[in-house]
Amino acid sequence: MTRITSILAITMAMGCIETGINKDEEPEVGPEPDILCDPPAIAFPGTAVGEMATAEFTVSNIGNGSLEVDDIVVGSGDEVFSVLGPDFSFILAPGEQKSVEVAYEPTGPEETFGVVQVLSNDPDGDNSTVDLLGYGLLPDLEISPNTYSFGDYFVPCGESVELTLTNVGDEVLEVTDATYASGGQLMYDSSQLAFPFTLAPSESTSVWVDFMPTDAISDAGTFTVSSNDPDGDEVATQDGNGIWTSRQTETFTTPGAPPVDVLIAIDQSGSMDAANQADVEQGFPLFVQELQAISDWRLLLITDAHSQCTTTGVLDPTTPNVGTILTNNAFNGSHDDNTGNNYTEQLLRLSHMALTKTGPGNCNEGFLRSGALLHIIVISDEPEQSNQTAAYWVSQFENFVADPALLRVSAVVDPSDDAGYEQAVTLTGGSSLDIGTNWGANFTDIATEVLAGIQSYSLANPAEPSTVVVEVNGTATYDYTYDPAAQAVTINTPTIGEKDVVEISYSVPATCN
Repeated sequence: MTRITSILAITMAMGCIETGINKDEEPEVGPEPDILCDPPAIAFPGTAVGEMATAEFTVSNIGNGSLEVDDIVVGSGDEVFSVLGPDFSFILAPGEQKSVEVAYEPTGPEETFGVVQVLSNDPDGDNSTVDLLGYGLLPDLEISPNTYSFGDYFVPCGESVELTLTNVGDEVLEVTDATYASGGQLMYDSSQLAFPFTLAPSESTSVWVDFMPTDAISDAGTFTVSSNDPDGDEVATQDGNGIWTSRQTETFTTPGAPPVDVLIAIDQSGSMDAANQADVEQGFPLFVQELQAISDWRLLLITDAHSQCTTTGVLDPTTPNVGTILTNNAFNGSHDDNTGNNYTEQLLRLSHMALTKTGPGNCNEGFLRSGALLHIIVISDEPEQSNQTAAYWVSQFENFVADPALLRVSAVVDPSDDAGYEQAVTLTGGSSLDIGTNWGANFTDIATEVLAGIQSYSLANPAEPSTVVVEVNGTATYDYTYDPAAQAVTINTPTIGEKDVVEISYSVPATCN
């Protein structure tokens, strides 16, 4: 070895000793910061939309070097989460810590996740994040049942369904309106709810929807409720079908016996008795015989202008010797009432007053029948003196019949001297005889002419009025009256004759429990 080489070797050896370098040892590291965010996750309580919830976490320096925080940011969920600080950059010496406040402002009821990131000079960045979780509180309206089918129901029976309105949300629900739409057979009474009203979470209220079919048709209903539910209006639907128990068709080949209630009012003035007694004796018995043959009748004789009450009682086919009763009592009445009024020459007024006394407990009780033809017959040799028009009295008489078509006024009067009685006859399609002739021989014509075309047919079952179809010899007629109480159809036109075929079809309503 040369000298230079030896010196170099010695020098290198000495240098290693002086510097203490050892190829198997790690170099020493200087002081370093170490960040810790606590807690590592925050779950906010349920919060109403429009409100804010806050929480804190702590940033600590658990290292041995100074921790420099440059910023605090929301890495995800920044639409609902935010950092309130108060400081976003600061320095923490070893062992120091600082609180940071974060906020949650929900926009909906769904759960939302987020992350807060603390940016610092921590070499590895571990434990520098905080996970965030929040969910919003909202009102949520639910209608139960949401859909409901009543199925088939016999007309006119039905059912009701209870609809429950419940706030299944977490916030107070304010209900502002409710509407119902249907074809008319499904019904909702709007008075069941008063608006506005509120429902607390889990609170409920109920309403009822009724299905009452009036015809054999289907119906669908929609119940719509408006509230502060963010989802908008809540809707519940119902449906149902109306059906008939049966459809009946009855055929008649001979005329029926129409019910007729006959009121006869006779002028009791002195000129009437002697001049008309013979006609009464001749005409009344034959008139009764005609009624017996062609109708189901009742008869009320009014001769007392004082009381407007019958003196013979209500006569009907079971009363014996009706013709004799009428003849013997035709001119036994009084002239005036207790005020001196002479109603005996005001026969339209007298007839109306007698009709007002046909109700229960009155002197003419039991005369009028529902669905019967009301036939008023006036007999007078003087003009009508009621100081009202015939049209007025006809309108008053119509209050006592089921249909104006079931009213007739006939008269035995002087046609040349009286406009009042004759006008009432014309207005109602009655019949007229001249009192100056031998009217008794023709008195039966009043019965036959008035009842011509007024034919009544009793049905075997009750009918729903809107479903009745009437055909005469295969041709439909709409000029008829159906009386539910009498369970009978009365045909006004056309005139029904021998061998004519009347066919009546109808639907039978159910008997509801």
